[in-house]
Amino acid sequence: MTELIEETYEEPTDYVEDEALAQIVDQMWASYFAHTEFLVPAYEPHDIEGEILCASVTISGARPGIVTVSVERPLAAPLAGALLQEDGELTDEDVYDSLGEVSNIVGGNIKALVPDAGPLGLPVVSTAKPLHGASDRLAARLDANWQGQWLTFEVWLAAAAPSEEVRA
Repeated sequence: MTELIEETYEEPTDYVEDEALAQIVDQMWASYFAHTEFLVPAYEPHDIEGEILCASVTISGARPGIVTVSVERPLAAPLAGALLQEDGELTDEDVYDSLGEVSNIVGGNIKALVPDAGPLGLPVVSTAKPLHGASDRLAARLDANWQGQWLTFEVWLAAAAPSEEVRA
């Protein structure tokens, strides 16, 4: 008798949703940026136009993913200055390290929500959003405004692995 193995794809459970991401970003902002202006969440998605800097960290494990924070390029230095509590000139390295740290803080908190998550990768900063796999899905997004400029936080998670159903 031949067994028929049928793969079924269940709609993946996203352990991270917009509300959870917003709460994580709000807590991070209160901890590291309380001495600055408030971060104002947008009610509608807002795509950043023009030059950006994007910091990302990957999450490994059973449901790998990537956490990104993208900022309008002119916002990167003031954001770094606020994080470092520095008023003077910052080097590009200071700016990239600071933006990477923001993604690392948010990524570490997101990782805690994903079952069987492995370690975080090192932060990567680039002038474009990272590519993700065709099967990845946007689990959460938060657009916010600070000092008149936009930031976008995103969490992408890989699609759930197919489950196998064996029938005789």
